[in-house]
Amino acid sequence: MQLLRQTWLLAGNDLRQEARRFELVLTAGFFTLVVVVMFALAFFGLDDEVQTKAVPGMIWLCIAFVGALTLTRVFEREREASTLAALLAAPVDRLAIYLSKLLVTVLILLFCSALLVPGLGLLFPEAGVMRVLAGDPLALIVLMALGCIGYAAIGTLFAAGLASDSGKNVLLSVILYPLTTPVLLFALVATQRLLEGHGESWATLGQLAALDVALIGVGAWLFETVLVGAAMPESGAGRRGRAAANPAPSTSASTDFPAS
Repeated sequence: MQLLRQTWLLAGNDLRQEARRFELVLTAGFFTLVVVVMFALAFFGLDDEVQTKAVPGMIWLCIAFVGALTLTRVFEREREASTLAALLAAPVDRLAIYLSKLLVTVLILLFCSALLVPGLGLLFPEAGVMRVLAGDPLALIVLMALGCIGYAAIGTLFAAGLASDSGKNVLLSVILYPLTTPVLLFALVATQRLLEGHGESWATLGQLAALDVALIGVGAWLFETVLVGAAMPESGAGRRGRAAANPAPSTSASTDFPAS
């Protein structure tokens, strides 16, 4: 219970700060809408079978881009205020820090999914998205949630490792896409089976859930080591800055000679 309470407090603090400016939510939401419009213009008039095969790729390609955009900003406030070392020194479980950042990332991805999936369903009516939303919406909601959780479980770990330097955001994108490809492919295949009406959709969702549990376990195991390594350069720079601002007094003593 203590872990859940700390996780919720940390995530709630991040969400309250985001609610004051809506910077990340608006950026991710606007990016999602732009991608939907671009897909509609580029793939308008596809055959029914092609739509069914193309829309799952559109969904998870957009999630990959929005996820990378979100993960480059998930530690932005700690980086700007140079508080990574203070966060580690706080009396909270390191696992709670990981889970809170994971939760914030998943919530933003689900918000974008709520715009993305119905939008593509309306623009590509033969893909089967609206049929699934009308007939078995729970399966599609669970699928989107599991895919976003798996993506965020990997991304949060590496976002923490590169949190001390904003110039490393480009490196995060380079690392993130190859490592999240298995999760994205798994989610893409599950989405395609769901849209095509295969009966084993829930079995596929169970496999995706097992993959998510494994990824969260690995992320929780490595998170403390990764975050401590990211915070060490920051704490060293802070000590050097304080030393430069408050130089040590000179230890040389003046010598008084007696008057002759």
